[in-house]
Formats: sequence, structure tokens, C-alpha cells
Amino acid sequence: MSDMTPTRSEGAREAGIVAAVQTAADLLSILGSYLAVACTVGLTLLVLAEILAATLARVIPSVPASIHVGWEYSGYLMGASFLLGAGMTLRAGLQIRVEMLMRAGKERFARQFEAVSSLIGAGVTVFLAISMVNLTLRTWRFGEVSQDSLTPLWIPQAVLALGAIILALQMVARVFTCLAGRSVDDPTLGAASAIE
Repeated sequence: MSDMTPTRSEGAREAGIVAAVQTAADLLSILGSYLAVACTVGLTLLVLAEILAATLARVIPSVPASIHVGWEYSGYLMGASFLLGAGMTLRAGLQIRVEMLMRAGKERFARQFEAVSSLIGAGVTVFLAISMVNLTLRTWRFGEVSQDSLTPLWIPQAVLALGAIILALQMVARVFTCLAGRSVDDPTLGAASAIE
């Protein structure tokens, strides 16, 4: 046996590390998906409150026709639900992607294409996460607030940064999982099928 050949215990240790990284990313993604559901419920309630206010304003003229911060907060909630749920969507294999290259050559090169696309995706999402964290810190330092509600902007930006961090961690875990030859998707974590 050569000195460069990994021993069975080293291979098992590497597999254990990959599994631990993937498990940590999965747990954070599950947490993010619950927060995404909370944001979606909040967004739904805000839209219903807007409809109720508009309806009441037609009957009672003194009632305002809309909620002052409705558009602003619905934007925050929509962005938060999208980014917080993106890590779980990726892991469950429910993201939209073009699979022409993956199926080219009767899937002979599927693992290589998956590794390359995961590596590119990891680079993009890590850059996004770092940028969102930097934006949040800069906004917090300067005390920037929104024009309509005077909400400190670092609060919704921090939620977006958290979602970007979760997505980046899931993408990095995907790279390690792919390189280890394990399945990168776990359909059991999805709330729906890819058809839905």
C-alpha cells in the first residue's frame, strides 16, 4: 500500500465529516424553512388585512383604504420567505434547473456536471451571503431606516442575510456530498413533489 493511498479509517472519517456537514446544513435549512413558512403566513395575513381595510373604507369613509406599511412589509416578507426556504428547496431537489447537460451522454457525466454546477453555485451563494452580511452591517452602522415606516433597515436585511447564509451552507455541503459520491438530493425533505 502506498503512502498516498487513504486507509479505510481515513475514508470513514472523511465520510463522517461529509455527513456531519450535510446534517448541519440540513438542520439549518429545516429551521429556515419554518421561518419561511412564518413569513408566508405573515404575508398572507397582511394581504388579508389590506383587503379588509379596503372593504371597510368603502363602507366607513373614516377608515383608511390601506395599511400604511403594507407594500413595504410585504416586500420584506416575500424576500425573507424566498431566501429562508431556498436551502431546503435545494436539498429536497425541488429547485428549477435545466438538466439537458445532466442527461447528455445517457448520464455518463452526470456526477461531473453536478460537481461543477455545485461548485459554481457555491461560489455564487457564498458571494451573495458575504455581500448580504456586509450590507446589513453597513446599514446597521449608519442607522439607515425606511422612508415609510422608519423601520431600521438592518432588521429585514439581517433576515435576508440569514437566508443567504443557509443557502450558501447548503450549496457548500452539496459540493462535499457530490465529491464524496453520495446523493445530493433528499426528496424526503420536500413538502411537495417536483411536479407540483
